[in-house]
Amino acid sequence: MAEHVGIDLGTTLSGLAYLKPDGNPEIVPNADGERLTPSVVFFDSHEEVKLVGSAARDGGDPERTVFQIKRHMDDPEYFVEIDGRKWTPAEISALILSKLKRECSRIIGDIHEVVITVPANFNELARKSTIAAAEMAGMKVRRLVNEPTAAAVYYAQTQGVHGRVLVFDMGGGTLDVTILEVEGGNIRILTSEGARHLGGANIDELLLDIYAAQYRSQVNADLFKDERQRRRVLHAAEDAKKMLSKLHRVHDTIGNDTDGIARIDLTRENFEKIAQRLLTRAIMLVEQALASAKLQPGDIEHVVLVGGSTRIPKVKTALEKFFGSPPKSCGNVDEAVALGAAIFAKRSARIREVCNQSYGTLAYVVNSKTGEEGVKNSIVIAKNTPIPCSMSQVYTTSEANERVIEVDITQGEDTDPRFVDVIGRITLEVPPDRVAGCEIAVTYSYDENQRVRALVMDKQSGRSQEVAVTYKGAGILSEEELLKRGSMLRQFRIE
Repeated sequence: MAEHVGIDLGTTLSGLAYLKPDGNPEIVPNADGERLTPSVVFFDSHEEVKLVGSAARDGGDPERTVFQIKRHMDDPEYFVEIDGRKWTPAEISALILSKLKRECSRIIGDIHEVVITVPANFNELARKSTIAAAEMAGMKVRRLVNEPTAAAVYYAQTQGVHGRVLVFDMGGGTLDVTILEVEGGNIRILTSEGARHLGGANIDELLLDIYAAQYRSQVNADLFKDERQRRRVLHAAEDAKKMLSKLHRVHDTIGNDTDGIARIDLTRENFEKIAQRLLTRAIMLVEQALASAKLQPGDIEHVVLVGGSTRIPKVKTALEKFFGSPPKSCGNVDEAVALGAAIFAKRSARIREVCNQSYGTLAYVVNSKTGEEGVKNSIVIAKNTPIPCSMSQVYTTSEANERVIEVDITQGEDTDPRFVDVIGRITLEVPPDRVAGCEIAVTYSYDENQRVRALVMDKQSGRSQEVAVTYKGAGILSEEELLKRGSMLRQFRIE
């Protein structure tokens, strides 16, 4: 049986690593001989086959192909309908995990327990969906760990990185900027900021626009007329992006089925120009992380690169300009997260994560100075609080004879209710004939997998109600459905 297994379930690529007996992590290739598996699923229309990986990406039918499902893990209403069946993000992710589990276990033995990585800014629903995906794939999640934390563990063991470290993690779909303190075997997270839709896939789309514009100027026609053709050109744009990380000029020939071909001319200078807006957003996120930790660029001892998009030369030069010294790269930047997760799976040292978002409740607030009153978001657990943690806030009832206390659980940083998400509600019945001003204690607990529980207690009567934060929607599966669909998924042929 394989022990100490880590999985990076990525937006564009996924990987599985294990810890060898000598204590070093190793990526386990899939049956296609690839170290990383494209996070793509193709649903064959003629037989019960689900293609995952490179074969799925090249399937040719975009209506039956699912890309970047990770971007929808936090949407309770999202699903993909194919042949009349609705597939949730967790189920599609389970197909990807099933391929990794089955094919990698042939090399390292049966896989039962794993550490899975998630973006630092993944919310409660996205984390639960990730755990659900692993369970349907037949694996127990020992721990979720934030991707930058896993990468820091890898850099600390293999590169000797220590002190105050900034992890710049730019993958295919997301960007995470995390600041940590690494001392000996201990890692303490100071802060983490993230952007859900800022990665290599966004740059590919910008290059796609250049392809389309150059084609129209030469042929006077649209380069793609349907999603199949668009996907084909998008793959060409992605290849050109990778080449422009090594070359200063790239030529390509592209066409469609009806209007002929055109010669595309791309230079690194133009590429960097169109990517500048995204890079500016990335540096702003770095500034935001530093401000959150109350640090200056000179306070950072090491900047380390994670994610395939950090191979873009302009990313490295932008960070070098900002910090005054070049960032560190381990070479295999798109494998560092999975490798770090494998180390993390065995690691006995203390690693202290932080709460990556604030949790609170909606409360009626009166400002004693201005007299202004209204419903505000009252934060109970603040962002960047070390976890696991449990924190309480006491509120008072505003009306007499209330029989039901309703507490809305919020996620977000703003005090304005319009700019936070209500992610749950607790209803507590209280005794009759009460006066206004009764004290209600609200306690939130946040565990190591960054899942939230809420407890509401009426201090006067002692009555209480505790729940785990849950979501409702077409994309949410009950425990019974998880078991049922997990059994069903394991019957499919996944190639």
